[in-house]
Amino acid sequence: MLRNFGKRVPGDGNTAAASMAYALSEASFIYPITPATTMGELVDAWIAQGKKNVWGNPVHLQMMQSEAGACAAVHGATSVGTLTATFTASQGLLLMIPDLYKIASEYCPAVVHVTARSLALGGLSIYNDHGDVYCARTTNMPMLCSNGVQEAHDLAAIAHLTTIKTGLPILHFFDGFRTSHEINTYEEIDYDVLRKLIDEEGIARMRARSLNPEHPCIRGTIVGPEYVWQSAEKPIRVYGNLDDEVESMMDRFGQLTGRNYKPIQYVGSPEDEYAIVMLGSGCDTVEEYIRAHPGCKIGLVKIHLYRPFKAERILKALPTSVKRVCVMDKVRDITGVREPLFLDVCAALQNKRNCELIGGRYGIGSKDFAPQHVDAVMKNLVAPLAKDGFTVGIPNPETELPVGPPKDNLPSTTKQCLFWGLGADGTVGANKQAIKLIVSNTKMYGQAYFAYDAHKSGGLTTSHLRFGETPIDAPYYVQQADYIACHNPAYLQKFNMIKSLKQNGVFVLNIAKDTNFDEALPASMRKRLAELNARVYYVDATALSYKLGIPGRINMIMQTVFFGLAGVMPPEKCIPLLKESIAKQYARKGKDVIAKNQAAVDSALEGIVELKYDRSKWLSLTPETKPELTGFDKIIQHSIENRGDEISVDEISDYTYVPAGTAAKEKRGIAVMVPKWDEKKCVQCNTCSILCPHAVIRPYLLTDAETKGLVTIKAKGKELKGLNFRIQISPMDCTGCGVCANSCPAKCLTMVPVGQLMESEKVNVEICNAATNKGHLINPKTIRGSQFQQPLLEFNGACPGCGEPAILKLLTQLYGDQLYIAAATGCDLVWGATYPFNPWTTNEKGHGPAWANSLFEDNAEFGFGIYHGVQARRNQLVPVINRLLESNKVTGECASLLKQLLAVYNTKESHAIVEKLQPLIKALPDGDVDVLRLKSNADVLAYKSVWIMGGDGWAYDIGYGGLDHVIASGHNVKVVVLDTEVYSNTGGQCSKATQRAAVANFAAAGYPKCKKDLGAIAITYRNIYVANTCLLADPNQALKALIEAEEYNGPALIINYTPCINHGVKKGLGSTPSHCKELLKAGYLILYRYDPRRVAQGKPGLQLDSKEPKYDLAPLVKAENRFAALADIYPKEAEHKYPELLEDLKCRYNYYLTMSKTNQ
Repeated sequence: MLRNFGKRVPGDGNTAAASMAYALSEASFIYPITPATTMGELVDAWIAQGKKNVWGNPVHLQMMQSEAGACAAVHGATSVGTLTATFTASQGLLLMIPDLYKIASEYCPAVVHVTARSLALGGLSIYNDHGDVYCARTTNMPMLCSNGVQEAHDLAAIAHLTTIKTGLPILHFFDGFRTSHEINTYEEIDYDVLRKLIDEEGIARMRARSLNPEHPCIRGTIVGPEYVWQSAEKPIRVYGNLDDEVESMMDRFGQLTGRNYKPIQYVGSPEDEYAIVMLGSGCDTVEEYIRAHPGCKIGLVKIHLYRPFKAERILKALPTSVKRVCVMDKVRDITGVREPLFLDVCAALQNKRNCELIGGRYGIGSKDFAPQHVDAVMKNLVAPLAKDGFTVGIPNPETELPVGPPKDNLPSTTKQCLFWGLGADGTVGANKQAIKLIVSNTKMYGQAYFAYDAHKSGGLTTSHLRFGETPIDAPYYVQQADYIACHNPAYLQKFNMIKSLKQNGVFVLNIAKDTNFDEALPASMRKRLAELNARVYYVDATALSYKLGIPGRINMIMQTVFFGLAGVMPPEKCIPLLKESIAKQYARKGKDVIAKNQAAVDSALEGIVELKYDRSKWLSLTPETKPELTGFDKIIQHSIENRGDEISVDEISDYTYVPAGTAAKEKRGIAVMVPKWDEKKCVQCNTCSILCPHAVIRPYLLTDAETKGLVTIKAKGKELKGLNFRIQISPMDCTGCGVCANSCPAKCLTMVPVGQLMESEKVNVEICNAATNKGHLINPKTIRGSQFQQPLLEFNGACPGCGEPAILKLLTQLYGDQLYIAAATGCDLVWGATYPFNPWTTNEKGHGPAWANSLFEDNAEFGFGIYHGVQARRNQLVPVINRLLESNKVTGECASLLKQLLAVYNTKESHAIVEKLQPLIKALPDGDVDVLRLKSNADVLAYKSVWIMGGDGWAYDIGYGGLDHVIASGHNVKVVVLDTEVYSNTGGQCSKATQRAAVANFAAAGYPKCKKDLGAIAITYRNIYVANTCLLADPNQALKALIEAEEYNGPALIINYTPCINHGVKKGLGSTPSHCKELLKAGYLILYRYDPRRVAQGKPGLQLDSKEPKYDLAPLVKAENRFAALADIYPKEAEHKYPELLEDLKCRYNYYLTMSKTNQ
């Protein structure tokens, strides 16, 4: 039970920890990585707001180019006696490890806060387990673990306070997402309390031994073999009593706050016979079980201080009556004998206790660890023959424990709610607002947790909310919901949303008023609602949002409905508070937005309708059955239905390999509005198709026989004589962004409600896709011609209207059948390769892009390795072919074609020859080693193109060193940078591509520097093709750049400006083609192409494709929140940063204008 020593506030684990890091640090060095990023963002925001640390000073903050840089800076700052903090996770922590060894061995006063997250193995996961922190356990860094939001706050303080007292570093970690992003009610520590705990003499001691010319020393010496071992043993004495220091600080902390901790803490009875050992958020679920089952004779050993791991402490904590111990690890050590915590406990108990030791794994990759899983662990623990090496929470025939139905052990007065939303519809944000409103204005406690799929917007979100009269420590999904809301009607046929609904619970739908519910709701859902005697309500929130001028933003409407129906807080009390919060939340978006959202609140309750269903009729229904698929199709089916947890270890595929084109099976059906084609107005320009980010609208060329009754018009152009033309959409794949309709010069596309076209267009698109592709009839090097080529990137998971995929889709239309792509971690990875959906597809020959991702920081080198690997394979084939020809082991047509191939081996002319060669090579008799080599390498006989792609965070920052090395090499590799001017995937943090005055995370008061000119840097090498493009502003220029880059025999770099949802374009991403044209006119964008071949011809290498701009920033400031916000929030900053930005743009244009007139 919390005591009233501090202010009770709602907040997430990151906020709770960051507030203490800010209070007790003097400097911080940061780099964004999910899910730790928000801690650094908060520090930046607090500095901008004028917040002070406990000593009355703002924290000195610096963003670095990578986690390796951040940790090196921490090492440097602490070496000179500065109390320093940083925040990281996963691969970021791995990049810090070399410096962590130094920091620990040199006794530097640093605290590293880690949101524990899975490591990138064969695939990348942003979710939680302990793989990253276990990797750091050999660095000698002391490690302190928090189990929940309150502990993240408290132990963050204890970590810093202990570091201050001892001068030793500490790595403080808590579970990523499960704790870092869970909102809960916690008690803040007042600065006065912290001041009582600060050891000022400790700070003085630390300063005295720091590097300083006034008392100089040196650090980081070379050590000979005669001293290495002694040096390695010495720190044991320094760190040997750290556990006592931590315990002492915990005791003092408990006296002042009423919250008591121990380095290793036991929960249970002194007479317990069984015990579980674990660390992290799962401890709270186990503790909840123990409280709910008094007398169960099972206890819990909670590891707070994981390093140094003291055997005597665990022996002291564990009752002597315990005869069996179960160690739970949240990681899988694939090649080790057992997992890390198990080995630690095993070593601690060896020859000290006569008890049986078993272990198991749970929660890996954020798998839910709920009461039913704890129940399974407990039953196994007390069984006569307990299973060892078990798993709980996944289907695994070899190791799984049997798990019962969902349950919880919460008080009956706890109100539990579940919301099924669509990414970017505002559901998650509104729920965060709701829980803070309720906790701040009632005596209730609250907890909220949010689960997302990989789509940044347009994907599934589930919000799990709990409210109660006592603190809620339940780190698992809602198991028994009083209230469930479906915010998107497309989910009704896809997800089993009511499986956790309680008897007599409330189910709320956002759906059209004229819906036939017997058709919209599956029979299984209707039957289950009747069995539960559920109350069903609906409201047409989408229609209301359009009526109020906030299309698609249903969050405030549905939030008001929640307050009206859930019974958590009286509507008459919460609605004024909700409207007040809207005024604060949308302050930077203007009065109009505030008024519209407040009107939505006023209108919502009137729109609620209770569905009076015939219960007896619904009870008699027979649930529908779906055919159960097998193999990879089963994985896709379960992913579509949000049932991936049901796939067993035996059924899961190797996720390092995903077949091509599986995204075509996803059919999300998320669009509310889709484009309708008016053939009478169409001029067949294909602009809509080239700009569509998702390849859902395409031009088709059909013979009379292929039209099958479709509306078409005669195709233009003599080469297309006799063919029919049609623009066709795929309604189930469309995201409804409106880019196509907004960019159509003939206005032949109109956005209409999806219901008008869904059924007809589902049939029509199948007819069009069945027709043969006729792209070979027309020149692909024009906008119109390129769009008749099959896109080999389709139905990706990018945000509706995203600026990134279109240029890559175009690249596949030009060269996709012989394309290697190395993709940096970032948005392009998330929308381009989220298992099991692969949007990179194949042509009719089965050829298509070979796409791969390594890491964030190494993508250029990874792509360089692909290039040289392919070159090595191709180069070694030349002598093989020559030997076969010289020995006459290959004769006839095959020999003739091989000779022709050698003449054009490193050109695209090789493709046609190899196509003829393939069946002949396959038919060659086996038995000769050179024939075998030719056959096994036949797939690289044709010339291949290697492209490296990634965002500006990769190209300008963390991967810049590798990128510079690769393009400077002179080798024939191509690079496309998707320049959004922020770290899009981690939530919009500034990069060195960010423009001055832009408000971004880590730049709350506007970015203070000029944008790095990556293109200008690359041009200095004089042998690199460089282009600055914006496909949305000038698709023809971008098309030329891609073609010229590919044809150039050397390195090429294309930097494509791509608008992002993080820019806050006020008219939405659907307006970005016209918006980008305005940015081009204003001088914000610049388009050019630098071709070294022109210099050799005596011409200026640079062609400036932009007209002289107007230098008018008004369109930018008015149209994008990232710039408008600066004037709204920090007007004094805007007074000088706007003019400085304008000067930056003028200097840039004049620089390139001068270059375009110079023959170099």
